[in-house]
Amino acid sequence: MRQPALPINPQRLAMLLRLELVAGAAGQPYEPSVDCDLLSRELGAFAAGYAPDGCREMTAALSFAAPGDIRELNLKYRGIDQETDVLSFPLWETEGEFRPPAGWETLPLGDIVVSPEYVFYSARERKIDYNDEIVLVIIHGALHLLGFDHDTEERERLMWGAQDALLAGYVLKSSRASAANEED
Repeated sequence: MRQPALPINPQRLAMLLRLELVAGAAGQPYEPSVDCDLLSRELGAFAAGYAPDGCREMTAALSFAAPGDIRELNLKYRGIDQETDVLSFPLWETEGEFRPPAGWETLPLGDIVVSPEYVFYSARERKIDYNDEIVLVIIHGALHLLGFDHDTEERERLMWGAQDALLAGYVLKSSRASAANEED
């Protein structure tokens, strides 16, 4: 996997990885509460190091699906007949590497499909916060769109490290924003 060139251009730190909700869980029993603007900024700052020349924004389609629907997708595209928490469908992965075209100002990365109900029960079983787990699986999906994977020990270590850092940044900034809103 290509690592980001350092130092990163400071103008790129304002890049967004805009999450476009295309099918949602609004009004559903497992509707998550995620600050997508904050998550887009966090993911964008990270993804900036992977952006091709000329790219100012990246996008990812985010869908929330019922467990049966994600199971069908998992069977159709991965040959695995079981429910899962998240699936990613990268547009620019070639031979396990992120290879986007240069010169696109807005670069679509692909699709992330999350099963909120699956995540809810998984979080409850593991005794962790449901919304933090939803954010974690969205981050996990976004990292797959950038060519990250966990198919070897080394690649897993890199992906888990990036995932943990992004989640920690999101949770910290989200907590600060909540505290500031309570003071108002």
